[in-house]
Amino acid sequence: MESRKIRNWDGTQTWKPSKVSQPNDEEQIAALIKKAFENQNRIKAIGSALSWSDIIDIPEHVIRLNKMDKVLNVDYDNRQICLQAGALLKNVNEVLAKHRLAFENFGSIVLQTAAGYIATGTHGTGASTPILSTRIQKIRLIDGLGNIHELDAETDPELFSAARVNLGCLGVITEITFECVEAFDLEECLELVNFDTALSDLDTYIKTNDYCKFWWLPYTDRIQVYTFNRTSKPKKGAGFAGFMDQSGLSGLLFSTLITLGRNMPQMVPFLHNTVQNIHYHPHKRVDRSDKIIKVASSIPVHQETEYAIPIEHAARAIDETKRIIYAGDYKVNFPMEVRFVAADDIPMSPANGRNSCYIGAYVGSIKWARNYFRDFEALMHDYEGRPHWGKSFSRTDGEIRKLYPDYEKFNELRKNCDPNGIFRNSFVDRVFPAIRESNH
Repeated sequence: MESRKIRNWDGTQTWKPSKVSQPNDEEQIAALIKKAFENQNRIKAIGSALSWSDIIDIPEHVIRLNKMDKVLNVDYDNRQICLQAGALLKNVNEVLAKHRLAFENFGSIVLQTAAGYIATGTHGTGASTPILSTRIQKIRLIDGLGNIHELDAETDPELFSAARVNLGCLGVITEITFECVEAFDLEECLELVNFDTALSDLDTYIKTNDYCKFWWLPYTDRIQVYTFNRTSKPKKGAGFAGFMDQSGLSGLLFSTLITLGRNMPQMVPFLHNTVQNIHYHPHKRVDRSDKIIKVASSIPVHQETEYAIPIEHAARAIDETKRIIYAGDYKVNFPMEVRFVAADDIPMSPANGRNSCYIGAYVGSIKWARNYFRDFEALMHDYEGRPHWGKSFSRTDGEIRKLYPDYEKFNELRKNCDPNGIFRNSFVDRVFPAIRESNH
């Protein structure tokens, strides 16, 4: 296949690999891996290129799983769905709905491939609900020698557990079987709550609702508190705001405001207060669970970093993030997002071993992102924050090792799966540097 440029979602990273392959099956992938080793090339499987971090960094040869994007089986009785790694979550959700099933936890963006979603440990919200990767029942993976593994909790528990958040460096995922739940509707309730009041009531929000998230437009005095609860009420839209979101018009409007604020920084506080007063009003709406959690159809291009911290520190960390924004030599022209996730036992999951609050620091300016992310990451260091693998972060390998008790175990599994380093890229080089391996 002819080489071509590949960009990540926000356009901050561009690659032109020497070879782009779109295999039809596992045998072709295994052959490509073996050929890459023979030619002393590195190879990388990518999904929708939605990542901000260099986890997506593409070396000489890239595999795109566009032709391996099918749902292979839906088993209602056993509440399972088996799908190919390239399946897009937005399509998977539709198939599940047709079979009266759903995922229990889901992110606010559904454009990812299944393999990309689990590789980065992507999450939704729900303080009593862990990330989707915990609901994996089986995984098929092709390692750096071209060997095909079918993994589950019985056959190879250590590798199976690690592969659930695999960082793209254990091998090429080809199939995933997820546990599902019966389909359900959610009622969304949006309240605009005084900033300090929302923080003082945070524990109540997360303990008394099935799902909960906070949005805060910097320089405003209120937090948008979204709560979501299972319901049997009739479906109900969110009026004009719902129409704006579903039609993509809200995304277009917000993109315009981001650009305006970037060109006239002094206007950002005024613009945020105006948007909040005009667009965000208290409301309730009811719909299918994944449709409720999903954000607007059109998302403005922006930059993101996000960290998971112990949930007990959430209120203080949110307040201190506000303080660094107000003190910064930059403007933050995008909402801060706060979500909550239950602890899990996946080695490289940011929620490993602790109930977590994810704080998303987003901004619509590459220039402002540098200093904002620097200040935010320094704050997250104080709370033993673990970075979202698919978003910008600057943590060193030494810092990451201290944050993850199973770092060394995962790295040993990585080296066993990829003894020749053909899955290495800039992300692997900095998270699991080869120089460290040579010193042991």
